[in-house]
Amino acid sequence: MVALVGVASLWLSNTLAAQRERLQTQARLQELLDTVERSARIACFLQDRQLAGEVSQGLLSNRIVAWVAIFAGATELTQASQRPATAGISAIDAPVDPESLIVRKIISPFNSDEIVGEIRLAPDRAEIERHVGQASYFIGILLIVQTMAVGVAVVLVVYGSITRALKQISGHLRNLPAEQGAKLPLPAGHETDEIGGLVTYTNRLVDRLVGLLNEERHLRLQREIEERKFRSIFENADTGIFLVDQSGNMLSYNPACREIVRAAGYLTEGTISGIAGFLGGNETEAQNLIEACYEEGNNIQRDIHLSGKNGKSDRWVHLTLSKIENVVFQGVANDITERKIAELAAQKSAMTDAMTGLLNRMGFETKLRSRIDQDYRQSGHGVALMLIDLDFFKQVNDTYGHDAGDRVLIHFSRLLESAVRKSDVIGRLGGDEFVILLDYIDRPDVLERIAQKIISSVAKPIDIGEGRTAHVGSSIGIAFEQGEAIDQDVLFKKADEAMYQAKQSGRNTYCLFTEAASQVTISSSPERYSS
Repeated sequence: MVALVGVASLWLSNTLAAQRERLQTQARLQELLDTVERSARIACFLQDRQLAGEVSQGLLSNRIVAWVAIFAGATELTQASQRPATAGISAIDAPVDPESLIVRKIISPFNSDEIVGEIRLAPDRAEIERHVGQASYFIGILLIVQTMAVGVAVVLVVYGSITRALKQISGHLRNLPAEQGAKLPLPAGHETDEIGGLVTYTNRLVDRLVGLLNEERHLRLQREIEERKFRSIFENADTGIFLVDQSGNMLSYNPACREIVRAAGYLTEGTISGIAGFLGGNETEAQNLIEACYEEGNNIQRDIHLSGKNGKSDRWVHLTLSKIENVVFQGVANDITERKIAELAAQKSAMTDAMTGLLNRMGFETKLRSRIDQDYRQSGHGVALMLIDLDFFKQVNDTYGHDAGDRVLIHFSRLLESAVRKSDVIGRLGGDEFVILLDYIDRPDVLERIAQKIISSVAKPIDIGEGRTAHVGSSIGIAFEQGEAIDQDVLFKKADEAMYQAKQSGRNTYCLFTEAASQVTISSSPERYSS
C-alpha cells in the first residue's frame, strides 16, 4: 500500500513540477521582453540595426532563449540564436517550433496607437527540459526516501503498539481461569488507549461473572420489587414512577419523572439524584416525607409547587409515596400544572373585581385575614385600614352615564395603586367604596400624608371621553391598630365609623379613628365639586 501511494505521489509530483517549471519559464520570457521593450521601441522606430542587435544579444544572454529576431515593419533589423543559423536560411525561415514562438508587438514610443515592429522569440526547449528534469529528479528522490521512511515507520508502529500487545493478550486468554476471578494483566504502555480499554472491559466481564454468584441471595427481593414496579407502571401508564431508598436517593425512575423535573428547570442534563428533585431541591422536606411514610406505613400524598428555574414556568406535581420494603419506597408523580392553573385562575376570578382589577370584598377579606394571622400578631408593627368613598360619584353616573362612571372608578383605582406601596393591599368593596390595607406602619402621620395625597390626586379633573371631564372627591376613614390583639372585624368597624365622620364633616376629607375621643377629624381643606 505504501509503495502504491508512493508511485502515485511520484507521478503526480513530477507532472506538477514539469507544469510549474514550464509556466515559470514562460513567465521569465515575458519578463525578459518587458525588460528590453523600451529599447526595442526606439530601435524599431529609428530602424537602428545596431541597437536592435544589442537588444537581441541581451535576450540571448539568458540560456532559455534559443533564437531572437527583431523587425521594423517588414524590415528585419536583426536575427540571432544560441547556435549559428544554417547558411542560406533567413530569419523568417529559422528552424523554430511555431507553437513555442513568442511574438511581442512593438509600439511607437511617441504614439501608443502605432505599431512600429515586433520581436520574435523562441525558447530553448532542450534547456527547459533540462530544468524540468532536474526539478523532477530532486522531487522524485525526496518522495522515494519519504515513502520508504513512512513505510518502515508504519510497520514498526503497528507491530510495536498493536500486534505485539494483541499477541500477548491472546496468549494470556488461552490459560485464564476466569471462574476463579483471575484477570488479564494490563500491557505496559497501554493504560489509556483502546487496547488498555479492551483489557479493562474484559476484566469487568470477569467481575460480572463472579458477581453473578453473589447476587443469588438478592433475587427474591429484586423479583418482588420488579413485580410491584411493573404493576404500578401498568396502573399509571402516564405518570412518573420511581424507587428511592430510606435516605431519599433515587434507585430507578422512568422517563416521565425526568420530564417532570426538567419541565420546571431543575434538571438540564444528567440524572435525578434523589426525591428532592420533585421538591425543588429541598432535602429536609424530602427526608420528612420519607420518614412520615415509614412511620405511618400508609401512602403519603402531597401537592408540590415547583418554582420555575432557568426560564421555565412554574409547575405543580402531585406526589404519592408508599413503602414496599423497610428500606425501599415507591413513588408516583403526576404533573397537575394545568389543573392547578385552572384552579388558581378560578380562585383569582372569584376574588378579583373584573372592572378595576383590584381585589373584591371576599378577596380583600381573605388577604387581610391571612396577613393578620401570619404577620402582625407576632411582629408588633402597626396595621392601618383605610375605607374610601367617592364623593359626588352618583352625579357623574346620573349626568354622563355608567360608562363614564366606570372610567372614573378605573382611574381612581390606578391613583390608589400609585399612592401606596406595592406590598399594600387595595380592594374594591362595591360601588364607589374602596379599601386599603397598609402594613408595618409605626406612626399615624404617615397615614395622614397618604390620605392627603389621595384626596389631592382625585380632586383633579378626570377624562371620561369625548372631550368631557368629571370632578369627584373622596372621604377617607382610617383605623390604626398596633400590638398583638388585632381583630379584623373591629378594624373594619373603626374605619367605617371614621369614614362616616369624614362624610359628616363636609366630604373630601379624612378622619383618623382614636380610642380617646371616638374620632378625631383631620381635614384637608375640603373643596366643593360640581359635576
